[in-house]
Amino acid sequence: MQGRKGIVIACALACGVLAWAADDGASVPALPLTALNGDDATIEPHGVLGAMLIVGFSRESSGQTQAWGMHIDEWAAERAGDGAALPAMHLPLASARTEDLLPVFSISVIGDVSRMMRGILRRIMKGVMPEEVEGSFFLAYEEAESWRGLAAVDDEDAAYVLRIDAEGSICARHAGPPSDETLEDLLAAPCPMDAD
Repeated sequence: MQGRKGIVIACALACGVLAWAADDGASVPALPLTALNGDDATIEPHGVLGAMLIVGFSRESSGQTQAWGMHIDEWAAERAGDGAALPAMHLPLASARTEDLLPVFSISVIGDVSRMMRGILRRIMKGVMPEEVEGSFFLAYEEAESWRGLAAVDDEDAAYVLRIDAEGSICARHAGPPSDETLEDLLAAPCPMDAD
C-alpha cells in the first residue's frame, strides 16, 4: 500500500469456486482505495511475493470476509510453531528470494457514497477493527465496477479472495467461505514469484 513497505481453469470446490487466471490482463495496483485513517492508497504488492486480497461487496459478505481474515490468522499461527508469532494478516510462503511473509489485505467495496457517509462508514469500521489489522484494511469508494470485474463477481454476498503477483496481476480467484484446502490452493497458484 502507498506509504507502506512491503496483495482459466476453474475447479469447483465444496465451499466455493477457485479459478486460476491465465494472463487475462487483470491488474489491481492502480485502483484507488482509502485507508481507515482517511489517507488515499493503492495496492502495492510485495516485490517478490505479491499479495492476497480479501474483497467484500455487501454487508452480507462481511461474514465471509471476516471468516477469511480469522482463518488466515489461525492457519498461519498453526504453521508458525511454538514461540514464533507471525504478524496479523500475513502468510508464510516459500520463496528462494525472500524470507518475508505474504501480505494479506482486506478491501470493502462500498461504491459511490456521499463524503459524509464515507466518513461515517470509515469511523464505524475503524471502531470495530482490531488495531493490529487496521493497516491491512481498506475501503473502495471508487471504481466499484472495476473491482466487480476483477473479482468476477456473480454473488455480491460472497467473499472474493484474489491472489496477485508482484506486478499486481491476478493469478487466482476464489469466491466463497474459507477452508484449508482453498487457502492452500491459492498459495500454490501459478503466480510468477522467483523469476528475475
